[in-house]
Parts: sequence; structure tokens; C-alpha cells
Amino acid sequence: MIYSRPIIALCMSIFLITQAYSQGTLRGSILDETTGEPLSGVNITNQEKNTGTISGTDGKFMLELTDGAHEIRISMIGYTSLIQNVQIGKGKDTNMGRIMLTPEIIGLGEITIISSLAVDRRSPLSVSTIKAETIETRLGDEPLPEVMKMVPGVYATRTGGGSGDAAINIRGFKQENITLLLNGIPVSSVENGLVYWNNWLGLADATERIQVQRGLGASPAAMNSVGGTVNIITRTTEAERGGSIGFSITDYGNSKINFSYNTGKLKNGMAVTLLGSRIRGAGYVDATYVRGWGYFLSISKEFNKKHKIVFIGLGNPERHGQRNFMLSQAETDQYGLKFNKDWGSYNGEINNTSENFYHKPHFSFNHYWRINEKSFVASAAYFSFGYGGGKWSDNFMTQQSIWNYRNPSGQIDWTSIYENNANNTDTFTLASGQQVTGFSKNIQTNFLASHIWTGIMSTFEHQFSDKFKLSSGIHYRYFRSTLQQKVRDLLGGQFYIDDYSWAIDGVSGREQVKHTGDIVKVDNGAFINYINIFAQANYHSGRWNAFLAGSVSENWFQRIDHYNYVDDPKSDVVDLAGFDIKGGLNFNINETHHLYANAGYFSRVPYYKFVFGNYTNEVSKDLSNEKISSAEIGYGMTYDKTRIRLNVYYTYWKDKSFLANEYEQFLDPVLIHGLDAEHSGVELEIDQRLCRNFSVSGLLSLGNWKWKNDVQAKVYDNNNVLKDTVNVYANGLYVGDAPQTQIGLSGNYHFLEHFSLGVNWVYYDRLYADFNPVKRNNPHDREQSFRIPSYHVLDAHLVVNFRMFGQEARANLSCFNLLNSKHIIRGMDGAGHSLSSFTGFWGFGRTVNVGMQINF
Repeated sequence: MIYSRPIIALCMSIFLITQAYSQGTLRGSILDETTGEPLSGVNITNQEKNTGTISGTDGKFMLELTDGAHEIRISMIGYTSLIQNVQIGKGKDTNMGRIMLTPEIIGLGEITIISSLAVDRRSPLSVSTIKAETIETRLGDEPLPEVMKMVPGVYATRTGGGSGDAAINIRGFKQENITLLLNGIPVSSVENGLVYWNNWLGLADATERIQVQRGLGASPAAMNSVGGTVNIITRTTEAERGGSIGFSITDYGNSKINFSYNTGKLKNGMAVTLLGSRIRGAGYVDATYVRGWGYFLSISKEFNKKHKIVFIGLGNPERHGQRNFMLSQAETDQYGLKFNKDWGSYNGEINNTSENFYHKPHFSFNHYWRINEKSFVASAAYFSFGYGGGKWSDNFMTQQSIWNYRNPSGQIDWTSIYENNANNTDTFTLASGQQVTGFSKNIQTNFLASHIWTGIMSTFEHQFSDKFKLSSGIHYRYFRSTLQQKVRDLLGGQFYIDDYSWAIDGVSGREQVKHTGDIVKVDNGAFINYINIFAQANYHSGRWNAFLAGSVSENWFQRIDHYNYVDDPKSDVVDLAGFDIKGGLNFNINETHHLYANAGYFSRVPYYKFVFGNYTNEVSKDLSNEKISSAEIGYGMTYDKTRIRLNVYYTYWKDKSFLANEYEQFLDPVLIHGLDAEHSGVELEIDQRLCRNFSVSGLLSLGNWKWKNDVQAKVYDNNNVLKDTVNVYANGLYVGDAPQTQIGLSGNYHFLEHFSLGVNWVYYDRLYADFNPVKRNNPHDREQSFRIPSYHVLDAHLVVNFRMFGQEARANLSCFNLLNSKHIIRGMDGAGHSLSSFTGFWGFGRTVNVGMQINF
């Protein structure tokens, strides 16, 4: 027995050494075939023993296997799985090299070309990508922009609280200075650059990925990307047959049902994907009800290896209540977070003065032509029309608007309005000399905005050599819009009167007595033609990647106004040209570290609303292009389970135009030219996979955004005669409406094989209230806008994957604002630059969203 222990130990040592030498290591690197980006979280499984590992943030993996032959399965949701046979030698490494996974999306590779998607470690840009799985499991009932709130430099929130009502800022720049692309096609408003997110309620269901390019952006169509570009890539068509049906509901009653079906790629090369959804509910905020549908159709046809076509159509007809009037602290304290003073009840029914109803379908036909191994053409023809608008109001022979009638609960007193109109005995003498009585003094109207929007974009790409590639193309767009205000409800009166006192041509024989459906005070529209020619050269050699791009554009603006002008409703055509040039350089120091830099200059044509800034056909005086200079340097590290991205940026914005009092119904617009702003900052992203089942991420954004000068605004009358000047003292004021400090942490933990728990925490500070420059007219008032108190929000998401009826299924539970913090998200500065004079919107309290989806 004395000698048995050493013998046993010796035998164990020999056994372990033998086992070690009978094992080998399998290595490799997994990338997306369409973008070249490393794929993290890919499953690499030994089929015989059902053991394996997952790829790290750099796409690399390492798997210990016994010597001999093995069948390895490489799989990830949304990609076609691969099965490869490998031979492992005793004590040796086997390298599988670069393994390319193909997305299960037909035409996605081609769409990424026309969309100018950036590629990590190749494109010298600051880029963040949000994939479909994140959108499906973490968005809930929030507007689509909020899925981007964990991107550094991005501030995405709701606005008033209605479904889809949201705003997004990037690096301190508002939505009109951010380009929104849908599969590479610009869909921001042609007239003012805004994005009306409520027109896209069902877009999240059809989204494959969202790429946020902060700063210059890679797309030649992104002429407005002062702050950045949001590039939304839809699903197009799936390569495999199948479908899904899902349902979700919130604790405040908003629910959504959705379905999808894919034919898969048929024998004739065709594939069809169809998605549909229905959303309805009462809303979190009072009277923000919603009724909406969503649809998405994609049809692809692959004729041969050279030609492929993809048709995409989507739309979201909807109607929802809004909250457009900001609240004071006193109103929020008295009535609560859900209070909405835009509505009241009459005869037991809700009547909200702020209601949006709209349908804007978008259709595109894409043709991809592989001419030869070196040349490729991607073309897209698109068409969109929109019809709808929102509730508005008008008044005649009274200083009291609808919103001045209030009951003790703070809501609109519709009973008093009806009685006041029904009992009105005042008389009015028409232009014909006839005296009338019994008219309404206050009415509800529909403010209608319709448009037709069509264009074509074509990109030619030629690979001259392994090192040099040239892309060039053209983008043409035609836009026509009509704005009208029509009588919706006489509210107890017999008719309404438009005395045409606002019209330049006066009455001019037109009917002044108005009934339901008649036009009052607004009947104008826009014609805008736009053409853009662009080119980009790309150079790749070893560890170096560089690009140089430029474009020139021509814009033709014309206004038509049937209300102000009877005989000659069309304005002169205004022709304005712009250009941009940008370039960048990326240097991969080694497989772990890389550096990049980019710079650019924009000469941006003013928006249509600035060209005709006085709401007449008179062209604004002293028009000039806005000039934007931008530069950025960055560093990246990708190693095993760690990913770090750090950048510093600087943007100077010169000769910015600003239209004050734009949405004030009873104030004249004031067009301000020549404002300058300086935006600089630093951004940091860190992703760390601590183990196979647990990963964490962090972000930091520190900005310094300020207005740099004082200007004098000139106010003109309808005949373009100077009638007043307004001094604007903005020099040194912080840019408002977005936080200049942003800190975020997130984590994701997989457990018990089928469960996943994710948390997001984000903190905002140095958030200054927005302000009306016209009200900054006191040279002795240099005080900063009201500094909104800092706040933080914690969200939690639980996902469970399981099988139901033999099919894959998923359930998810999301809790937004888990700690139920009370905070202000946006607002306008008041005269005292304090909370007491501030008005704004407060964020939602704690809310819960539950959903389930089954695949078939």
C-alpha cells in the first residue's frame, strides 16, 4: 500500500499527458460575406459530441478537439449555416482561415453597395450597427429611433408621447441635419429635412439592420448629414421558406399583432416576402390613442448570375392622438405625467385638437447588373406618395382660440365652445355687401399635406485592380406637394367666414362663407427638382484603406399659392447649387489595432422653407449656402473578446439659416441668416465578452456644442419690403435640445440554455433647453438656457427561446424605466431661463411590454 499511491499518481500523469497530446486546436475567423465585418456570437459546434464555442468580437474562435476527423457546424441566426469536415492532428493547430457566412437575405449584398454601408476596419468612419434581433426583442412599443439610444452621441426620445412621435439628435444636430436613408434612398422631408417617424410605425418589423454613421457618412446621397446618417436596411427577401406570427401588448393597453411569410427561393429564381401588422391602443399619455396598419412586400427574381431584380413596397396607414403643447412644471405636478391639455370630451367622446392621420407608401424597384468580374451597376427607381395631415383650428372675430377654453380639469371645454358658436349673434359684412350672422368664431380644421415623390439612383462600380476601385453615379428626384387647410367641424355654428385679410390679393371675388370641407387660409404647394452627380475612389493596399469622394448638386425650387394669388399663383423658379468633398484614411496597425481619420467640406443649399421664408411667393433675400467643415480622428482595438472604439470630432457650421416662429399660428415668421455653431467632442465604445454567456458594453460621449456669433435678422413684409430688424444675441450659448454628456452601460447574460437577460442604463447631463433665437434680443442677457436636470434610465429585457407545436418560438418581456425615474426629456427655454418659465415634455414612467412569436 505504501508504494501504490506513487504508482497511481504516475499512471494518472501518463494518462493526462497522453490525452493532451491526443488533442488539437481548431482556429478560424468568421466574417459577414456581404460586408466583410467580423461576426461575434457565431456558434461553432462539434456535431458528434454537441460541444462547441462561440466567436469573439473580432470574429475569431478557438475550439479544443480530440485528434481525428470531426464534423463542424457553424451557425448564426439570420445566416445560412455551414457544415465542414476537419482533420485534427495530435497536439497540432488546425486553422480554418477566413470563413464567410452568407445572410439569409436575397439581394442584401447588392443593397449594401447602393446603400454605401461602412465596414469596420476598412471605412474610416465612426459607425454603429443595430441588428434585427435587438430591434425585435428590445424596442417594444417605443418609436424606432429609441433603439439607437445606446449609440454614443445619439439622443433619441419620444416627443409629446403619441405613437411614433419622436426626435433624434446626433452630435448635437437636430433631425433636419441628419440624413435618413431607406436602403440607400433618402426619405427625409425634401422641404425641411425633418423625419416624421409616425409615418413609419411598422418599419421596425421589416428592418434587417440599422447602421448609424456619425459625422460625414459614406453615402453620396447623404447631402444633409451634418450630424450623421441613419441607414435603415430592410429585409428584402428571405432565402429560406418559412414565416412567423407574433403578438405584443403593453401595460397601458397598446397592442400589436404581426405576421410574416417567405416563399424562399423558388426553382424559377423568384422569392417573395410578405409582412403585415396591426397596432391599436389607448396610449400612455391621455388621448394618444392609435389605430394603424403596416405592410411590407418584397419580390426578388434572379435571372442569372448577371441580373437580379428586387421590388420593395411598404407603408403604414395610421391615425393617432398627439400631445403637441408642452407642459410646465406646475402642470406636471398638478396633473401628472400622463396629462395632455390638447384634448377635451364632448358628449362622452374624446376630441383631441392634435391628431395625426397619414399614409405614405414607399415603393422601390432595384436592378443589379454584374457586367463582368470587375464592373457592377446597381440602380433603384423609387416612388412615394403621401396623403393625410392633422387636426388644427382657426378663429374669426375673436382673440380667443380653442386652447383658451379650459375646464377645471385643465382640458379643453368643448361645451363652452359649442355654446359660444351656437349663440353667436355678431354680424359681418361680406365683400358683396351682404350682412351675415350665425357664423362660428372657433372651428376645427384639417391641415392636409399631400405629396408625390419619385426618383432614380444609379451607381456604377469598377474594380480597376486589387488596389483601386472607382464608383460613380447619378441621383435625380422630383417632388411636388400640396398644403391645404380645410374646415373639419363648425363646432355648433352654421358656417365659417374667411375674410381673406391674410391673402395678398384679398377676396378677389371668392366665396367668403365656408362650410365643412372648404379651404381656408392655406392652399399652396412646392415643386422641387434635384439632381446629384457623385463619384468615389477607394484604395486598398495591405494595411491601408483610403477613399476620396465628392458630389455636385443642382436644386430647382418653385412655389405655387392659390390662396394668396388669384391670377398668377406660381413663383419664379429658384436655381441653387451645392457641393461636397470628403475623404478618409484607415490604417490597420495589425490584426488588433487600427487608426483612421476623415475630413470634409459641405456647401449645402438652404431648404425650401428658407427659400420662401415669408410664406409667400417672394424669394427670401440674402440667401446663401450653409458651409460645414468637419474633421475626425479615431482609434479601434479588436482582440479576442474585447472591442474598443474611440474618436474625437470637430465640426464648424457657418451661415446657418433659422426660421423663427415657424409653428406659431398667430406670429409672423422671422428668417435668420448667418448663425455659426461649433460642435466638438469625444466618443468611446467598449464591448467585452467576459465569458461565453455574459457580455457587457459601455459608452461615453462628451460634447462641447456652442453658438459662435450674434446676428441681425431682417423682417420683410409680403412685398419683400424691410419693415423691422431683430437682433439675436446667441454668441457663447450652448446648443440646446440634446445632452452634451452621455454615459451608458449594458449587459447581456445567457443562462439555462434558453434564457437571455439584457439591461441598458444610460445617463444624460448638460442638457440645455432649446430656445427661440428671436427671443434672445437683449444684449445684456447672456445667461445660458435652462439646464434640464440630469437623469438616468434603466431598461431590462428578458428573452426566452423554446419550442411550441414543434416549432421555434420566442417570448420576451421588457421593462422600460425600471426605476420609475421622473425626468424631463426635451423642452423650450422661458424668459427667466429657469424651471418656472420652462415648458417641455417629461419622460414616461415605468412601462412593461410583453410579446411572443412563433416561427413556422
